[in-house]
Amino acid sequence: MYTENLAKFIESKNIPSTDVIIYHNSKEIYRHISGTKDSEGKIPLKGDELYFLYSCTKPITCVAAMRLVERGIISIEDPVCKYIPEFAELTYRDGEDIKKCKNIMTIRHLFAMRGGLTYDLEMPPLKELLAREPDADTLTVVKSFAKSPLSFEPGTKYQYSLCHDVLGAVIEVATGMKLGEYMKKEIFDPLGMTRTTFEVTDEMLPQFAAQYTYTENGYEKVPLTCVYRLTKNYESGGAGLVSCTDDYIKFADAMANNGTAANGYQLLRPETVDLMRANQNELDLILPGPLDPGLGYSFGMRIMLDKNRANSNAPCEFEFGWSGAAGAFVSMDAHHKICVVYMQHVLNQTWVYTDVHSVIRDTMYKIAGII
Repeated sequence: MYTENLAKFIESKNIPSTDVIIYHNSKEIYRHISGTKDSEGKIPLKGDELYFLYSCTKPITCVAAMRLVERGIISIEDPVCKYIPEFAELTYRDGEDIKKCKNIMTIRHLFAMRGGLTYDLEMPPLKELLAREPDADTLTVVKSFAKSPLSFEPGTKYQYSLCHDVLGAVIEVATGMKLGEYMKKEIFDPLGMTRTTFEVTDEMLPQFAAQYTYTENGYEKVPLTCVYRLTKNYESGGAGLVSCTDDYIKFADAMANNGTAANGYQLLRPETVDLMRANQNELDLILPGPLDPGLGYSFGMRIMLDKNRANSNAPCEFEFGWSGAAGAFVSMDAHHKICVVYMQHVLNQTWVYTDVHSVIRDTMYKIAGII
């Protein structure tokens, strides 16, 4: 009954293309695919389509960094300037004034979105760099972020921002590898995520589901591009990955099983997974606004703080995950060993976060027989 109801619910939203998969104890217990791959509505979705993950990139980047923390290669409390010296002398805005930062930005601040950075892609230093070096690499681009004033002293507030892009650059410096190369070696290849990448070639474009933006007039097709792919050589740790449902569920399943994948690969230690879902913001800093009621934020993950505010009847006290700008969604629960990945490709569809994601999250517990 729950499987049929969830399928009917998703289809009732008339989203051009949707793909949802649920794993419990590392086994698929539900899959529903609806809609079409093309904007003309002629090619049914098969389930192997590619999507821009946008911010669903963030959990993968944070796991990539935590693997370095486990090995002692980086520390959560390290100053960012240890890896990127340009972050040693930072400024922040205080009303109309620009002041020198007294606090040092740390890796912990990057993980927890407390670095004081913004999501402004129109920063003058960034625009000047891109005009001068249109093919700039990740580290070069991230260095330009340090030239713009922060919104506040590092560590004093939560603000969703380019923190994980900076974290990706730290990974590059710490490993001596491109972010994508490191992820491929440490995450994608061991988990069998063969189609997850930062690179988008012309040959790959026919494999994508059509991308749309949501307007008052309905769905309008937009080009297969991602605004956060700032140059062809820039690998955005915050929003740059491309993947498919079958790939991302392998990552989610490993996290939902306390860091160990179905094939036995240890992505993270159980205690590291616990740390990644421990709130990094005071309770009075529960994420505001209609998109994330009752949730806190840890290391690249939202976490459940208040089930009542989240309007949930499911036993999701242990739930963690994130979502993306085109509607991708991942929910994981390492206590019940359950996870769900939902893919769609629609920008500016803010109601999907409350009207669709939360229903999918709660229904997965029912389909698994947990409630």
